[in-house]
Amino acid sequence: MDQGFEGLVAQISNVVKVSEYDAHLFATELYGHGIESLTDADGLFNINFQLAGSSPVWDRLFIAAIKDCLLVQSDPRNWVSEEEADWLIDKISRGPTGPIASEVDLLLQVIRYAEGVPERLGIFALEAACARITFLGKAVAEDVERVRRALIVPAGERSNWITAHEADLLVQTNDLVAHALNDPSWNDLFARAIANRLMARAHPDPASQPELLSREHWIGDMRPEPGTFLEDVRSAFTEDGWFHQISRDEAKAQAARQVARDSALREADVSVDDEAAWFLARVGADRSVSLAERALIDFLKVEAPGFAQGLAIAA
Repeated sequence: MDQGFEGLVAQISNVVKVSEYDAHLFATELYGHGIESLTDADGLFNINFQLAGSSPVWDRLFIAAIKDCLLVQSDPRNWVSEEEADWLIDKISRGPTGPIASEVDLLLQVIRYAEGVPERLGIFALEAACARITFLGKAVAEDVERVRRALIVPAGERSNWITAHEADLLVQTNDLVAHALNDPSWNDLFARAIANRLMARAHPDPASQPELLSREHWIGDMRPEPGTFLEDVRSAFTEDGWFHQISRDEAKAQAARQVARDSALREADVSVDDEAAWFLARVGADRSVSLAERALIDFLKVEAPGFAQGLAIAA
């Protein structure tokens, strides 16, 4: 780190709260010197540890400067190397109170704009976004949006639909904040993401319907009209092959399809509360139903009548 840049880092590090004027001034100085190495970027992370959230201008500066360092100043351009991924994960993992919002936003922007990143960086992005929720003790709208973005940003050879690891992270996070005053968007995201995982897992050949089962289709736009999500599938999950990948037993899979078929016929007469309690009892969950789990059951009830009952038999 050159003496001029080092002096600037020391100057900024002495500031407890930064004004917009100061942030603009620091931005001019930083870009004048340039962030050309991870050593220089280390200094910015140290500053951000003190100044994060003190000014939107500072947060934007920090994100832009580190992103520029990783994607423009290093070779090959627009690619994140294994070494850079290790460095980024180490920097964002160090906080005793969970990942800082601007650092998670940085991570998501780097993954979004890079032409290629190690797949584990995408996994870490979701872990970091979920960690913010668990450290805070509730899901606020801004962090829910970070989780959603972490689920859809391209990272390595990511699966077209929600993976088992991703679903486990969401379930574990929900278990820790299940009865907190969560933003309603958490329940909606949880329902769609878990339903996507369940539907892809139960499908006899999910690769045959890549667009319909893609995570982008399920959570890329959170505003589809209820009841239109699975128009091409919901009448088909009682056909041969469904639920076999879950049960690994054709007799059980056939029973699941029959239950799904019968349940779909009487779905309108079953309340969401009754269905949620029944479903959790079938899969061995002896506990109260959280709002997010209730939203999942409600989502399945509207989008795929009978699917939850068939799933419980197969599982």
